[in-house]
Amino acid sequence: MHRLGKTVFGAIVLCAGWLLFNACTEKAKKKIDHVLFIGNSYTYRNKGVDRHLYDLLKNSGDSSKFVTRAAKGRYHLYSHWKDEETKAIFNQHNWDRVVLQEYSAGPLREEKKFYDYTKKWAREIRKRNPKAEIFLYSTWGYKRLPGMTDSLYANYQKAAKKINAKIVPVGKLWESVRAKINLYDGDGAHPNRKGTFLTACLFYEYMEKKDVRKTPNKDQFLPKKTQKYLKELVHEFVATYESDRQKDPVMKS
Repeated sequence: MHRLGKTVFGAIVLCAGWLLFNACTEKAKKKIDHVLFIGNSYTYRNKGVDRHLYDLLKNSGDSSKFVTRAAKGRYHLYSHWKDEETKAIFNQHNWDRVVLQEYSAGPLREEKKFYDYTKKWAREIRKRNPKAEIFLYSTWGYKRLPGMTDSLYANYQKAAKKINAKIVPVGKLWESVRAKINLYDGDGAHPNRKGTFLTACLFYEYMEKKDVRKTPNKDQFLPKKTQKYLKELVHEFVATYESDRQKDPVMKS
C-alpha cells in the first residue's frame, strides 16, 4: 500500500477505535437503574407513586432510571407472590431497587404473613441481584384511626431489620403534616392527588438523597404553589426525622 494510503487507513482505524471507545464509555455512564414498586392502590392511585417519582427524575434531567410497578387493588405481598402478572413483571429485570408495600392494615391484621412474605420477596430479589436495595413503604393509618400509623411503623421497622431493608416513613410524614393539609381521599384511607405526590417526593429524597425542592414543578393537576409547598413539607420532615433518628437508638437500629 502507498505510504499516504497507509497513513489515511491508519487514521481511519484510530478514529473508528476512538469513536467506539467513546460510545462504550457513554453507554457505561448511562447504565439504567431499574426500580420496581410492588403494592396496591396506595401505590397506583392518582397516576401512581412510581409515575410521579419518574416524572420528578425526568423533569430534573435524569434519564438513567426506569421506574414501574406491579400493583393491584387490595393486594397483599402474599397475593403478589402467587400472581402471574406480578411474576412476569418481576422477571423482566434484575431490579436495582424494589419497594415493598403491604395492604393497608396487613402488617397488623396478618402480622406473621407480612413478615414471612417480606422475607420471601427479599430472598427472591437478592437472588436476582445481590446488590439490590429494598425499601419498605411504611404506610399511614386510616384517617379515623391516627394511632394506627405508629403501630404500622413499628411492624415495618421489625420487618426491615429481618430483611436488611430501608424504611421510607411515609406514614410518619403524613402524621407530621396532618394538621396542615389533607392528604386523604374521601374514604379516609386512600391518598388524594396531593397525598400521592407528597409520597413520591419522599421517595425521591430517600432514594436519590437529593433535595426535592430543586426539582421542576410540572404536575399538570396540582398548582405550582401546591407542589412547591408539598416539597417544602417533605424536605423539612426528612431533615427533622433523620436528625431525631440519629439521636434515638430505637429509631436508628
